[in-house]
Amino acid sequence: MAIYHLSAKVISRAGGRSSVAAAAYRAAGRLHDDRQGLEHDYSRKGGVIHSEIMVPENAPEWMRDRNQLWNAVEIVEKRRDAQLAREVEVSLPRELDRGQRLKLLRGFIQREFVDRGMIADVAVHEGKARDGFGQPHAHVMLTMREMTGDGFGKKDRSWNAPDLLLGWREAWARDANIALERAGRSERIDHRSLDVQRSEAEQQVECARAGGQEELAFERERKVIELSREPEPKIGPSANAQEKRGIVTERGDAFRATQARNAQREELGRKQLELRLELMERGRAFIASTRERLDRLWDRAGEALSRIKERVMGEVERPQTDTGRSDMDVRRAVVLGREINRPEAQVKDIERDHFSLEKSRDNERRKAVLGGSELDPNTSRNDKGRER
Repeated sequence: MAIYHLSAKVISRAGGRSSVAAAAYRAAGRLHDDRQGLEHDYSRKGGVIHSEIMVPENAPEWMRDRNQLWNAVEIVEKRRDAQLAREVEVSLPRELDRGQRLKLLRGFIQREFVDRGMIADVAVHEGKARDGFGQPHAHVMLTMREMTGDGFGKKDRSWNAPDLLLGWREAWARDANIALERAGRSERIDHRSLDVQRSEAEQQVECARAGGQEELAFERERKVIELSREPEPKIGPSANAQEKRGIVTERGDAFRATQARNAQREELGRKQLELRLELMERGRAFIASTRERLDRLWDRAGEALSRIKERVMGEVERPQTDTGRSDMDVRRAVVLGREINRPEAQVKDIERDHFSLEKSRDNERRKAVLGGSELDPNTSRNDKGRER
């Protein structure tokens, strides 16, 4: 992960410091302090892979010499508490190679410092970070006085403006991100505070979730977890030197405690996010399987309904007797949901049939008693007498 770091501080004589000694240490060189009469030899110091002095176009040639430059600064500063130089420390993206990092650094220094009239003493270091990977960074010592003719003039107070430092921080993030993009890297750095970055990331999560982009929301939530850490306290050069010699310091303990809390917070956040992802995947799988079962049941119901319709239509088209057609009409009406109109059945006149049967039996009995031909029961009595 690309790391952002850009800090600025003043090297002051009030703290007993010397610009000559500071320049010798950062460049891993050997310089003589004419004012104090001291020799500062750091030529055996390791980790310095590049150093150079960048000057404005109108600067005299002697200012390119490190020993002459900083001894001139010590001479022009008369006060006991004089501000000798400004130091800017910046982390270089480890995702870039050495050539790309140096090109990035030079461009930034030229535009932001040298073009304003400052002289920059640049030293590039490559150490090892606490995570075991490389920790490339640069120390840039800047003069604080404007140039007049062949020497230094008055101090330029505009270079102390807080807004200028904010501009440097933003410009470094912009330049580094452009360099990362040109190198085909996806990593980016941000000069803003953790609180501001986290707030923006949380808003992006909400926007993605509101738009139904759950995958994007979870991806941005990972960024929120990374930013949900507390700032690590600075150890400082003195405590750092003791820590390197194996001496445990209070600042070192505070730094390690903060790192442990941040690691625990990040691990807990990642576990919670993984659990939510797992629950979401299980929910999706359950919905998919349920939908598949419902689809199968729906298909089976449709097939059964089709078979019923085929059977009904087949019986309708088959020739039937009167009784069969009547039953078929009833079934069809039931299937189609229509009213059943049945013809009223013919009711036999039981009393009339019974009367006819009784009358036939009376004729037979009369015939058996009288004998002869059968008399018409409708013949009148007078007619019967005449026949006698």
